[in-house]
Amino acid sequence: MVGYRVQNKESFNPDYSCPCCSLILRDPVQLIDCGHRICQSCANEQEGDIITCSECHEKTNRNKLLIDRGFKNDMQILPVVCSLCNWTGILNIYQNHLDQNHQNPTCDSCGQKFSSVNNLDRHIQYDCEKTTVDCLLKQFGCQEMILQINLSKHYLSEQHQHVLMNVVRHLKSISSNDIYKHLQIPSETTINHRQRTDNETIQLQEIDEIIKVLLDGVETLNDDLQRLSNESVHHKNLLDSLTPNLSTLKISMEEQNRYLDGIKINQEVLQQDIESMTQKLNDMKTSSYDGTLMWKIINVQEKMGQQLRNY
Repeated sequence: MVGYRVQNKESFNPDYSCPCCSLILRDPVQLIDCGHRICQSCANEQEGDIITCSECHEKTNRNKLLIDRGFKNDMQILPVVCSLCNWTGILNIYQNHLDQNHQNPTCDSCGQKFSSVNNLDRHIQYDCEKTTVDCLLKQFGCQEMILQINLSKHYLSEQHQHVLMNVVRHLKSISSNDIYKHLQIPSETTINHRQRTDNETIQLQEIDEIIKVLLDGVETLNDDLQRLSNESVHHKNLLDSLTPNLSTLKISMEEQNRYLDGIKINQEVLQQDIESMTQKLNDMKTSSYDGTLMWKIINVQEKMGQQLRNY
């Protein structure tokens, strides 16, 4: 479960938005250490005893979560516009409207059906591979629509890093005197004072959003750096484990080569023995073993002719 998805979220005070799911707070709980509020279901999504605030990255022990009933009661009269139709009403009865009028809703991005709007909203927020979102730096020039699952990769892209550097330069150009000047109480009428205060509040909210984007970017880069570091350690350990195996393999190959050299020598000796035995067998063919002596006479015709001429 996540917060409430409504069409008119941008018209609400940012305090009513959950920094985890970016929707309207549902059953808000307050993180005592930093004071920010998140949905109770978003707090339950985080494992372990430590809850990390998505707004300021402050860590709070789970037993320090405060169920903020007073803040929840204040939110019940917020005027909302249904995310799936043009129904308008107050937040207090919004869930009843969703349950009665939007059973088995379908995701517009991927076409998958769900048993409730709550499951659909969670799917859109975390799981849908075809949901596209705007970059957090859209107002500063990063206009690309990104698949939600590729958002982390986009943060590391050259385009986003370029826009991010421009934002940093913009922040550096705002001197403390300029900020103090904007925050000074004007001497005009009360109406003008209220209008300027509203403008200054909007400007401060924009600066706060920029800082949040920068923090998210830094966190993404740190996560990527940690991942690369872990991969490097893994590869080093793998290489270290293979080095002894290589040494063993080298020794084994040397022993095998010596063994093959020994076999080659033995083969040469065996070949000489075979040749010697062959010669002996050939010699034995001309020998008689029945008491008759035999001589081998070569060039018989020539010798007979020589004898005839002598007579």
